[in-house]
Amino acid sequence: MFRWIGISITIILLIAIGFIVAAAYFAVFREVSRDIAIVVLAVLQMIMTLLLIVLLLAVLYSIKSLDRLARDTVMPNINDATTKVTAVLDQAREITVGARETTSTVSNTTTYVAEQVVSPFIRLSGLVVGVRTAARVLAQRGTGTDTKQTDHQ
Repeated sequence: MFRWIGISITIILLIAIGFIVAAAYFAVFREVSRDIAIVVLAVLQMIMTLLLIVLLLAVLYSIKSLDRLARDTVMPNINDATTKVTAVLDQAREITVGARETTSTVSNTTTYVAEQVVSPFIRLSGLVVGVRTAARVLAQRGTGTDTKQTDHQ
């Protein structure tokens, strides 16, 4: 491959040297080569313009294809995902409402148990302790010992 590159560069250099020598010795060659160069450059510019137009059309077609692909495949998937996320959020809201109701019920039950069940037991326990203390005091009076003296001994 490097051999062909070397041969190509050599041929281009020989042609360039030939043009330089011919342009130096022949004035008509300069005018003709100038006209030929202008025509070649104009043709190359038209070819490049056509290639740019084709390239622009290819890019526009690719963009249109990507847009169609996005509308046909990506957007429905995004809409499905949005629907699923909305359903999950609705379920989470329902669970939150249920948790609030359960918390409220537990709080009300605790208050009810404290007021209706525990309070009577506390009063009954206080009454039993008072009766027991009164019985002890009365029992100690009957025996003739004083509570204060018993505590100090």
